[in-house]
Amino acid sequence: MKKIVIIGANDFQKPLIQKAKEMGYETHVFAWREGATGAEDADFFYEISIVEMDAILEECRKIKPDAVATIGSDLANITVQYLAEKLGLPGNSSECIRQSTNKYAMRSAFQKAGIPVPYFACVGEGESVEPEHFPVIVKPTDRSGSRAITKVTDPSELPAAIEAAIAQSFEKKAIVEEYISGAEYSVETISYRGKHTCLAITRKFTTGSPHYIEVGHLQPAPLTDDIRKQVEETVFRALDALGVEFGAGHSELRINKKGEIRIIEIGSRMGGDCIGSDLVPLSTGQDFVGMVVDTAAGNPPVIKANEPHISAIRFLMNENDLRLLNDIKQNHPSNLKKVVIEGDVKTASITDSSSRPGFFILQAESYEEMETLLHHGPWENPIHVFDTPVQKLRYNDGKNTFFMKRDDLLPFAFGGNKVRFARKFVEDMQEEHCDSMIIYGNYHSNLCRILATLCHELEIPCYMVHNTEDIKEDRETSNSRIIRQMGVVEIPCGKAGIAAAVEQAMAELREKGYKPYYIYGNSRGQGREWVPMRSYEAVYDEICCYENRHGVHFDYIFLASSTNATQSGLLAGSLRQGDDRRIVGISVSRNAARGREVITGNLREYAEKFHRTLPDDLEDHIHFTDSYMEGGYGAWSEPAADLIRQIYGSEGIPLDMTYTGKAFYGMVKYLEENQIQGKQILFLHTGGTPLFFDFLEQEDK
Repeated sequence: MKKIVIIGANDFQKPLIQKAKEMGYETHVFAWREGATGAEDADFFYEISIVEMDAILEECRKIKPDAVATIGSDLANITVQYLAEKLGLPGNSSECIRQSTNKYAMRSAFQKAGIPVPYFACVGEGESVEPEHFPVIVKPTDRSGSRAITKVTDPSELPAAIEAAIAQSFEKKAIVEEYISGAEYSVETISYRGKHTCLAITRKFTTGSPHYIEVGHLQPAPLTDDIRKQVEETVFRALDALGVEFGAGHSELRINKKGEIRIIEIGSRMGGDCIGSDLVPLSTGQDFVGMVVDTAAGNPPVIKANEPHISAIRFLMNENDLRLLNDIKQNHPSNLKKVVIEGDVKTASITDSSSRPGFFILQAESYEEMETLLHHGPWENPIHVFDTPVQKLRYNDGKNTFFMKRDDLLPFAFGGNKVRFARKFVEDMQEEHCDSMIIYGNYHSNLCRILATLCHELEIPCYMVHNTEDIKEDRETSNSRIIRQMGVVEIPCGKAGIAAAVEQAMAELREKGYKPYYIYGNSRGQGREWVPMRSYEAVYDEICCYENRHGVHFDYIFLASSTNATQSGLLAGSLRQGDDRRIVGISVSRNAARGREVITGNLREYAEKFHRTLPDDLEDHIHFTDSYMEGGYGAWSEPAADLIRQIYGSEGIPLDMTYTGKAFYGMVKYLEENQIQGKQILFLHTGGTPLFFDFLEQEDK
């Protein structure tokens, strides 16, 4: 009977043990007992550490194996090469193994072969290095599994990163190399007598900076035929440079926006994370593990025509991943191919690949089907809204009667119109299966406060594109304190850089395996204007119901108008009802021409989406003024401040100096300047209570 020695027995090695037995081999497996889940599958299990090469060799001389192999481990690969050489079995040279398991030797080999490499330097204990440019990546020269990998952007952080990498290194050395940008991929190959075959290209997803722990993989990677061909050519050159002649290869690389391909590193063994053992056969029908056994025994690999499918692995990094797994078990069991849970997901402290508590593997027939499986969207909508009260005010200008609709009383994150927006955004995310959010604004923004809080409650990532040009002074506000507490990832930019910042946020979230949702649609802020509008079309109905119940008719509705979504929604409701009351937006930031242009565009797109007919005189229905901006966004005048004090003193209602206080003051001035009297006036309180406390804080100063 043929015999094979297998080095390693953890869960990633089990497919090799099982496959070898299936192929008629007697299996002799070496590993420590702890974590050796493959021991139960072995014909013979030897409780000897994979690094005790001479002890294993002594046993092998008694076994007389026909092949020696491993998958998914650099450390085990070193022992495999040593044994194959001593036993006269097929395998790669010691120089090949040295170059493919030591990152510094690997970079040097690539450089010698003329393969483009980034800046790199080797650092030992007590040594230092001064890269010319940052960021850089620091990692041990001779470890895998994302151990002690750190992206360093600040030179002051470099010594600590080097120390951490050296501590994990067997040879007590670290490599410092220029950071390579771009999407990350791996390439799975099989080699026999120096001839390489590409079996699959995998799209990799990681936690991102600073440690880049893998969270999932998708196969095959969605690449054009041209890029795929370039990837294969680059990898084959790199395999030749390392001297890989036999067995599996796992090459990691990045492809940047320009389509440039840069090798990160290559292992002369099958990739871990079930990429080769499970994803390749599920996506191609190829028996990759069987090929490893064949080449280890000196036989050519059996390569057949592909049977194309889509496969993916998702690691259990948090409770949302566990909920996703349970949902798939219940609703899509036929797509679920493997589940392994080795630890408590709720309490896991994940510091590298080895500390991930589990994973599950999926197969689908299309990318679209796989996307639906991998991305569920928010599991719940924690925001609840109700018909907010309309309060008659004591405030009296001697000419008109004033009412206020109190959307500031909505019960989430200090309330406000953005609470209604947030509820609709969650509904849309659920519909589109999006599991992360990109918001836009600044640290005065009520919307950013509410959405940051929402994402924190849902435990989903939140990126904030921060327009630093809107605010003239850099100071902390109550909103900014709340936003920072919610753990948003901030991308600061000027107005000209908004689209690029949104694209950066989208790319980073996709790199982490998420499906991002930008609240304004595409990177130019187009496509989702209808979502918040929907919420305030419904509010317009609330207002009409109040009027019918109480026998009152509001001649004017006033509100603070910034992005114009609230006013656009109210107008959509008014136009649907066919009434002619004036809805007046008091601008807090936009000039009048731009505001009217945005509202007009919003209404036209809304009408197209929901099959509405708009009047020919649409623009006559749009009332938006910039006459009361009081010096710009976030600025206010003393008369406006006096009115804020007056309203709180007489009504107990907080207004703020950025939105509602400025708008209320603008409403009073508008009525006075246009000599409006004898009318019922409704002011929509759109929230902003934290900014009221900022106002009080400024008062104290």
